[in-house]
Amino acid sequence: MMKKLTTVCALMMLTSTGAMADAANGQTVYQFPQVQTTPTAPLKSLEKSSVEYWQQVSGKELKQGVPVFVNQADHLIRIAPKARFENGEVIKPYDLQLDKFSVKDTQSQRALPVQAIAAREQMQQAGFNDGSIGLKLGQINGKGKPMLQTSQGLNDQDTYLVHVIEKGSSNALKARTQFTLAEHQQRLGLELNLGQTKLQDKNVQLKLHSPTGEQIDVQYKGGEAIFAQPLTYLGAANGYYELEASVDTQVNGQKVKRSVKMPFVHSMQTISIHDAKVQALGANQYQASVPVEVTDTGRYAIRATLTGRADNGERIRLATVEVAKELEGYGQFLMPFSATQGANAPYRLVDIELTDQTRMLKFTPQ
Repeated sequence: MMKKLTTVCALMMLTSTGAMADAANGQTVYQFPQVQTTPTAPLKSLEKSSVEYWQQVSGKELKQGVPVFVNQADHLIRIAPKARFENGEVIKPYDLQLDKFSVKDTQSQRALPVQAIAAREQMQQAGFNDGSIGLKLGQINGKGKPMLQTSQGLNDQDTYLVHVIEKGSSNALKARTQFTLAEHQQRLGLELNLGQTKLQDKNVQLKLHSPTGEQIDVQYKGGEAIFAQPLTYLGAANGYYELEASVDTQVNGQKVKRSVKMPFVHSMQTISIHDAKVQALGANQYQASVPVEVTDTGRYAIRATLTGRADNGERIRLATVEVAKELEGYGQFLMPFSATQGANAPYRLVDIELTDQTRMLKFTPQ
């Protein structure tokens, strides 16, 4: 108990300078124990590499046979049940039985040797906790057409995921997208490359999922994902938009499929600041007044480092503070700084970072 009281007292002492400002302005103040370094620049683009593909199939399709595309000996074919929603209820498919699966070549109509990799229990130990099973082909024929099939009595309408991973494949899909999409834009830059193979628009199928679960029509054209309608959800409070690309092409006469998911955030500048004024209060205490304007009501935060001039004229960093409060329309942050050393005017705020905590958006004023 004494240790907890000591911790609470230490926090009270840390923010005691801003305690009165907090009560009067409804804001929360935190001063970092040490001056913070310059914040990391916001992520502008995202890059991923994929040597796998996945597709959703029905129980009926699994019983009839689903083509799988494998081009190397080192691979894993994973099959997993997927829950579905029907009339407001969650319906879970039957657990899969590994010994009921087989693979045949549709060209020769011969059964292909299959090696059981893992049953559900083993897949759980490997980190797949979704009822997955795993298998691999014992023979790879680049000209064959393997068909995965089960004799298990699955429900026709149940949904399953077929996931093929070719670890270390030279046919890796390289994807690069913008990470932040500005408001009112209906297209997102999307670069897709598969080794030396030139991908055409017809080789790419896209799906777009919103943070609220909505699926939005989208097509790939000329290196861009083009949305059928404007995006409406701002920020990342419920997660990111997710762009899923499926690539289907030919490499050296063999069919290669790849999938990749690229998250991004739909953003707009919901807060802007005006010139801050810094006042020296004496005894190495300072207060900065930062006028702001917000487009949407919510909780916002500002983080900044106070600088001043040393006696030799050098600009020195004195303290870093973060302040958060509810804002609507016009308002201001009052930022109390408690420095461990003195400094002379002019005082400036640097490394300013603004956060829209309601919509989980971050901005760095230029």
